[in-house]
Amino acid sequence: MSDFENLLKEQIESEDTESFEKVATDVKKIVQDKIATKSALMDKELAKIRQDSASTDKKQETDHVSSSFVTMVDPNDVLSYKTPGTQPLMLRKLKNGEYREADFIDLHGKTLEQAYDLTRHFIAHAREQEFRCVLIIHGKGMNQRPKAQLKSYVNHWLKQMKDVLAFHSAPDFKGGTGAVMIILKKGDKSSAINREEHARR
Repeated sequence: MSDFENLLKEQIESEDTESFEKVATDVKKIVQDKIATKSALMDKELAKIRQDSASTDKKQETDHVSSSFVTMVDPNDVLSYKTPGTQPLMLRKLKNGEYREADFIDLHGKTLEQAYDLTRHFIAHAREQEFRCVLIIHGKGMNQRPKAQLKSYVNHWLKQMKDVLAFHSAPDFKGGTGAVMIILKKGDKSSAINREEHARR
């Protein structure tokens, strides 16, 4: 390399160094602010959704034990209900005790919240076990204020449950108007078996 080329290289390197030092002098140290990243924003949105959902669930749970949504019945009233399309014969058989319950639950002494949870889980368990007929003892509620409070709520809850096909107050030898006999919809397993048998015919 010639002397001229060496001199030119030194000047370029010197200019680059000076330029960098000048730029570095003018640049202020960047202080990292707390910036909400996309991930953090998503976390906040998810947290809000969870909070809103929890509030909704809480409201729905409260609705289940709110008297404003329940038609009160009398202690000796006969409860009777069937979904559209269900044959009246099913109610008559329930009334006469012709169905034998596969399981039962007694709600005496329970608060409304406890009774609702127990009823919901009882029906879900019965459906899982492929039970078709079950019994719930709710009592007449003669000494409750208002009277027949728990009975009224059980009547309301059962009508809201998609697995319930029909129900009727039990015959006297099974508790009379202090209990209710319930017919549940066929489980998925039973329905599949019935479809297979029907297909073979």
